[in-house]
Parts: sequence; C-alpha cells; structure tokens
Amino acid sequence: MKKVIIITYYWPPSGGAGVQRWLKLSWYLQESGVQVYLIHPKAADASYFAFDKSLEKEIHPEIKLYPTMSFEPINFYKKLVGKEKVPTAGFSNVDPKSSTQKLSLFLRSNLFIPDPRKYWGNYAFDQAKKIIKEEGVHHVITTSPPHSAQLIGLKLKQKLGIKWIADLRDLWTDVYYYPLLRHSNYSRKIDAKYERKVLENADHVSTVSPGFVETYLEKSSNLSEEKFSFIPNGYDPRDFKNFNYSFKPKFVLTYTGTINLQYNFDPFITGLKEFVKSRPEADVIIRFVGFVDDQLKERIRASGLEPYFDYVGYVSHSEAINYLEKSFALLLFGPLNTQNKEGGIPAKVFEYLNAGRKVIYVGKKDGFVAKILSETGGGVSFETEEDELGKHLEALYSEFLNKQFNFQPSPGVEKYSREAQAEKFRTLLNRL
Repeated sequence: MKKVIIITYYWPPSGGAGVQRWLKLSWYLQESGVQVYLIHPKAADASYFAFDKSLEKEIHPEIKLYPTMSFEPINFYKKLVGKEKVPTAGFSNVDPKSSTQKLSLFLRSNLFIPDPRKYWGNYAFDQAKKIIKEEGVHHVITTSPPHSAQLIGLKLKQKLGIKWIADLRDLWTDVYYYPLLRHSNYSRKIDAKYERKVLENADHVSTVSPGFVETYLEKSSNLSEEKFSFIPNGYDPRDFKNFNYSFKPKFVLTYTGTINLQYNFDPFITGLKEFVKSRPEADVIIRFVGFVDDQLKERIRASGLEPYFDYVGYVSHSEAINYLEKSFALLLFGPLNTQNKEGGIPAKVFEYLNAGRKVIYVGKKDGFVAKILSETGGGVSFETEEDELGKHLEALYSEFLNKQFNFQPSPGVEKYSREAQAEKFRTLLNRL
C-alpha cells in the first residue's frame, strides 16, 4: 500500500475554504488504497478564524490523524485586541486606514516570516520524522497557505531525503493581499527567498491554476514546466446527494465565502444600479453568505442599494450548499493582484457549477475562472463592463419571470470532482 504524510494547517474543526481541499482529497486518496497519515495542529492551539464542527464527520475513518501542539503568536494578539480584530482569510477585515492594524501587520510581516504560524512547523516536523521512521513512509505532501507549512516539507527533504510534493493553493509573494502586509524590503527578500527555495527543492509542485504555474515559473531559472502540475480545486459529489435542483420562486443572487475591497466588486454595484433603475418593480435579493468586510458594507450603503442586500454571516459548509439551492443565480468575484492578474482562484466556482445555477463572475475576463465558465457554459464573465452587467441582470430577471431555466450541473463539471483531483495526486505519488 502506498503511504503518504499530508501536512496541513487547516483541519476540522477549522471552517472556511482552506480546510476543504485536503479534507476532501484525503478521503478519496484513502478510498483509492493510499494510506494517509495526516498531521495538523490541535484546535486548542491553532489560530483558526472560523469553526465548522460538522466537517469532523467528513474525515475518513481509516486516515491516521496526528494532532500536534503549536505555538501561535496570533493567539496573544487576539487576547490584546479582541477576536474580531484578528485577520480573517485573505485579510478581508483589515482596515488599511487603521494605524493599529497597520502596525500589527507590519510586525506580523517583519517579525514572523513567512507568517506567524511558522512555529507550528517545529512540532509538525518532529511528528513527521517519527512517522517516517516508524511507518516507513517515503512521500510527503505539504499544503499552504500558511506558506510556513512548506518550510516543513523543505526541512524534511533536506534532513531525510523524502519525496515531497509542495501543494500551493494560493500565490505566495504575488497573492492579491500581499501589499496589505506591509513588508520591509528586507523581509520581502527573505520571504521571496523562502518561496524560491521551496519551488526549487520540492520534487514536484502542484497548484490550482495554470496562471499560478506561470507566475511560479518566473521565480527561478532552475525551474521547468515539468516540475509543476495544475490540479484545481473541485466539488465533492457527496455534498450534493440531496440537492434539490427544482425552481425556487425568488430572484435571489447568492455569494458564498469571504469578500473585501480587494475583490473586483464595483462594476457589479454599477450594473445593479442600472438594473434596479430599469426594473424598479423587481423583487431582487443579493445574499452574502460568509464574512463581508465592513468597508464593503459601507460602500454598498453609500450606493443606496443596501435594501437589496441580505447579510447571512458565516455558516457551516453544508448550510452554504443549502443556500446555493435557494438561489436563482450565483455571484462570484475575483481578486486582482498588483500585476492585474488573477490574485486568487475562488474555489467555490466548482460547487457553483455543480449547483446548476448560472454564475455571474466579475474578475479577470480572460483568466482561468472565466475560461472554466465559458468551457462549461456555466456563466458569464465581466471585468469592467457595468452596462453589459446591468443588461445581463435584466436578461436573467426575464428568464426568472418566464421560468426559462434548467437547473442541472454544468456539462463537463465531472472532471472537477474531488475524486478526479485525488486521482491526479495518486498518479503523482506513484510517479515520484
């Protein structure tokens, strides 16, 4: 039996998007005959920004779990300033005008490189070394963010010579919120050095977008395309076993997950204004399910559109799927980085496609997400075209009134199932 150690910071009862990829992939790897040894921090020591205990039921019973201790400076910060001030995923609650938050981000990025969760690596490394020696494991997968998790793989590679896959779910020094972190030139160079070392020393690198592969290839002349695999996120068919694809009698447009001012949101506001101006009688609900930045709420309030918005707040993953079921169409916003490239790939796009509702994407019109929507016929992409967006909302509303719809999973979405992605990793493990 093939054996693999998976080292992941986010694990149930952690909630949010970061936990989903390896919670699901580890299940299907174990089902395919790979023995998974999974190392994660104890929940009591970890600094998770969201919790979803229901996800604990989705852990494969045959996976061997190794929760470790961790030392987390963020937990001290939480006690000082309050839990609500601790940065959430993508730093969506960071106020760039706040001098306190500016100072805390500067300290975070210059004292703790690559991130404050780096000290967990000492415990995870010791646990991995013990498993490797006792169980005869030769393969390790580290997944990030936090990118300090990749330094555990680097150390294991250098000390024990294992076969190592570095799975990068996000960009590192090019991620869309990187400018918010306020690195000094010195700390930025150290961070870039860590990034380059991981890319050069890993036996293989997997990431979620072909655009990310291109970005990482630019980091060193010692890298080649053969070293990279593009393995996107996906959806789990088990989450949709009881999904009701029938029509719901309300014109609800739903966004699930975290969102802040880093996302390409303004064109939607302008397009929505045009729509409600032309169809004042329309009973439309824009529903946000998850964390919404207060500054974004303020922008919505200033636009005069707040009565159309419904803020649900953070819910469990299964509840989020239920909200997709209650929607007529689904909203997706993509963050852009300083190079005007896709700074992040919203993992929720694959669940959206399997939910069978049309997707309205506002992000990079010629990027990876737009390509997927075009390929599957799952939705329409916009970047700055407010007028077109407003007209598209009108067209969708006409379909709603005339009941012209067919809620079924988008054609070709099967290749984005978590089972299909796990098979790609199993193939990689056999190859190394």
